[in-house]
Amino acid sequence: MATRRGKGLTALAVFLAFGLSQVYVQAGLPNSTVAPAPQQAITATLRTKNNQPVKINGNDTGTGTTLLTGTTIETPDQVSAVIDLGAAGTVEVGPNSKIELSFDANGNIQVKVVRGCSVVKKKGGDIGEADVSSDTIHDVTDPKKRNAGGCLLANGQFGPFEGAGLSALEITGIIIPAVVIPAVALSRGGDSSTTDF
Repeated sequence: MATRRGKGLTALAVFLAFGLSQVYVQAGLPNSTVAPAPQQAITATLRTKNNQPVKINGNDTGTGTTLLTGTTIETPDQVSAVIDLGAAGTVEVGPNSKIELSFDANGNIQVKVVRGCSVVKKKGGDIGEADVSSDTIHDVTDPKKRNAGGCLLANGQFGPFEGAGLSALEITGIIIPAVVIPAVALSRGGDSSTTDF
């Protein structure tokens, strides 16, 4: 009878030891069993006007070059560039301009305009923000404002950058009335006393 009781106690001890070891193993695991989704990497690809070379960190390079964060881009006279950041948006760089570009995996873009013109155009969705700055000013995007930047003026502010704000049709709609209406008024302006209504 003692051996039967001994075997029962041994079985109980093994069962308890196994059960307690499982509790310790489970306690050591992270709370969530679902692994977080990895962040999508942001890549930057350069396109230049007519595939002409621009300087990247002081070296001539052209369309198709992959850029890393912390890159300096310098365009010569009459050559513009576009940096495509995928889902985060694009960075346009005007001719005869120099910028410093930084970005992260969350889609945040930072552009420091050293000389010339640059504008960031954020794409749809809420992927990061853009901050375009000079030594004296910051222009930041938000959910309602998708473009930031412009042409660096002598006073340190940003002026308009062609294509960044108004379309050609909008510019035509502003310029034509501003020129035509005064011209018509001036051409009729001579002797108004002879006009009968």
